[in-house]
Amino acid sequence: MDYKYETGLELLLAHMNVEDIINAAETLYQLDEEEGGLSFDEESLSQEEMDENEETGEMVGLGDEQKDNANGVGGVRYGTVTDLLSFVNQLSNMQASALQHLHKEMGVLLNKKYMAVKKGRYQINMDVLLFPWKLTYKNHGSSLVPKGSFGKVHLAQDTTTRKRMACKLIPMENFKAADVEFQARFRHENIAELYGSVIWDQNVHLFMEAGEGGSVLEKLDSCGPMREFEIIWVAKQVLRGLEYLHSHNVIHHDIKPSNIVLMSDKAVLVDFGLTVQMTEDVYIPRDLRGTEMYMSPELVLCRGHNTKTDIYSLGTTIIHMQTGSPPWVRRYPRTAYPSYLYIIHKQAPPLEDIAEDCSVAMRSFLERALEKNPALRSSASELLKDEAINPPRENQPRCWSLDSALEEATHTLLRQQSQHHDITQESSLYSEDSGHTRRKGSLYIDLGALSGHCKLVTGPPTCEYG
Repeated sequence: MDYKYETGLELLLAHMNVEDIINAAETLYQLDEEEGGLSFDEESLSQEEMDENEETGEMVGLGDEQKDNANGVGGVRYGTVTDLLSFVNQLSNMQASALQHLHKEMGVLLNKKYMAVKKGRYQINMDVLLFPWKLTYKNHGSSLVPKGSFGKVHLAQDTTTRKRMACKLIPMENFKAADVEFQARFRHENIAELYGSVIWDQNVHLFMEAGEGGSVLEKLDSCGPMREFEIIWVAKQVLRGLEYLHSHNVIHHDIKPSNIVLMSDKAVLVDFGLTVQMTEDVYIPRDLRGTEMYMSPELVLCRGHNTKTDIYSLGTTIIHMQTGSPPWVRRYPRTAYPSYLYIIHKQAPPLEDIAEDCSVAMRSFLERALEKNPALRSSASELLKDEAINPPRENQPRCWSLDSALEEATHTLLRQQSQHHDITQESSLYSEDSGHTRRKGSLYIDLGALSGHCKLVTGPPTCEYG
C-alpha cells in the first residue's frame, strides 16, 4: 500500500517500531547530568533508592515548597489509592486559573516499581517520555491519535525503569474525579491498571497499563471485520471485567470498540469517565451517558437503568466487530440520520445488523445480550457460561495470543532445524535476539495477519464460523 508523507521524519516513523524510536531518541537526545537532567543510560533504580526518593519528596520542615510537596499541594510523590483520590478531588475543585503558573508538576503515583520520582519531580518529556500512539500502530495519517471521552492517549516510557505505559491527557477544564476514581478503586485483570496521575501544563496526565496492540476499533479500522474466534476471545475478556464491575454495582456506561484495549494475553476496559456506582437497584441519570450507537433502549429513555445496559452495549460492540460497522449505520447512514436515539427507542434491538455468516451459537448469544427488556436480558455471569464463548476444544484456535503464536513458531523452527541441518539458522522474526520474542505482553503483529501468512494459527472450521 502506498503512503504519502509530508516529511522524511514521517516516513522514518512509519517504518519504525517504538523500541527503534526510543533507541534513536536515546542516541540523539542524551540528557546532560551536569545540567540537572537524567541520563538515559542511567541504571534502573532499586527499590531502596526509590524509597529514598519518596522520603526526599516527602520531607517537611525545610521550607514552604517542601511542605506543599508533603501535603500533596505541589510536587509529585508516591501514595496510596486514598492519597490519589484526595489529590484528584482537590484538582477537580480547583480553579483552572490557579494552576496556570505551576513551576513544577503536581501528582500522586501508585507504582514505585514502574515510575521513578526524583526529589519530588516527575518531569514530562524528561523523567517520562510521551510518544503519539500512532507510532505503534499502522499509520493512517498524521492525525491518528486515540481519544477517550475528553482526552488523547499517548504511549509513555519511564526513562529510568524503562516501563512503557499509556498516558491519557485530559484538559483541566474537562477533568472529573470519576476519570480516576473507579479505575483506582477497582482492580481486576480485565480493567486497565492505573499507575498514577500528574498535572502539568494545564493537562491531567493519567498513567496506566498499556495495551500496545491498540484498541479493538483500531484493529477494525486497520484489518477489517474480526473473525468469530477472535470475537469470542475479546467478548470473554470483556465479560469477566463486567462481571467484576457489576458485582460491585458499577455501570461502565461506555462499552464500545475504542474502550477495549488489546494485549497479547488479555483485553482490558478503559475510559471510566462516565462510570457510576449504583446505590439502589435502579440508577436514574441526570443526563444521557454513553455513545449513541451502542446505547440500550432503556438508557435512551432516561427513566432509569441498571448494570444490564453494559450487556446491551457489549452486544452492539460484537456486531461492530463482526461487520466492521456500528449497528444501525449501514441501514441508516449518518449523513441522513444525525441522531439514532429515536431509532433505538423504536426499533431496538438491531438484530438485522448481525453478520450474515454469524454462527447459530453466536446469534443466540447476541439475542440474549440484546434483549430489549432489561429484566429478561442475561447478566455477565450468565453469558460467561454461554456455549457461544465456550466452544468445544477441537473448534478453538491453537493460539490465542501473539506470544503463544510466536512460541509455537519457535518450536516449529527448532523441529525443522533438527530434521533438516541445511536450513538456515538465521531468522529475523523468531531468533533469540528478535525484539518480538523479547517483548512480553505486547501485541505487535496482528493475529489475523499472522495466521494468514504463516499458517501458524488455525481457526475453527469454516463451516461453523464462516
